[in-house]
Amino acid sequence: MTPSAPVERELKYSLVDAPPPPAVVVALGRQGPYAFAEAGTTVHRDRYYDGAAGQLRRAGWALRQRRTLAPDAGDGPTVVATLKGAGRVDGAMHEREEIEAAMEGRAWPLPIARLVAVHVSLRDLRPRLTLETERAAYRVTREGRPAALLAFDQVRVRIPGGERSAHFDEVEIEAIGGTTGPELQGIVDLLDALVRLTPSSASKLERAAALLELGTSL
Repeated sequence: MTPSAPVERELKYSLVDAPPPPAVVVALGRQGPYAFAEAGTTVHRDRYYDGAAGQLRRAGWALRQRRTLAPDAGDGPTVVATLKGAGRVDGAMHEREEIEAAMEGRAWPLPIARLVAVHVSLRDLRPRLTLETERAAYRVTREGRPAALLAFDQVRVRIPGGERSAHFDEVEIEAIGGTTGPELQGIVDLLDALVRLTPSSASKLERAAALLELGTSL
């Protein structure tokens, strides 16, 4: 990874229970330093790209195009390209460098294209997996300061052109600014009163690929 790329820090958990209603999540902030505000529900479709031999995966990269499907803002769907590194995983904590830029037509953004081309020709990239996610998001503040983005994700995955599919639910808590690990853990402690959380050391892409390989829906 390039040392100049921004670093994403987030906690990831598998979710067994149904996502709690918004009013219940917002009520978590009535006591203590944290406050939760609805940030809306969206549906987006992620397509992950790689070469036929999995060159990016072997090099520790994940290349994604995200198209927002809903809500419809009236100007057509927004498409964003993201390149993520394998980074470091410690239990539920994921830290990885990330480059993100809006797509212009069908061309990959230049900062992403340059790095991808080191490992695989851009013309050889093909969609390998498609994930469609319904996300309920919340802005989390601590004593009035932005602390994190909390997301309840319901994910369905399939191979483009294939019939096999799988689904899973998870929770992501992404740090904003200088939010520390203990501060993120404080949010987890509040959520533990609502839902059962299982730490996840796998990315969405890794989990989706494993489920399809097993032919299992969880």
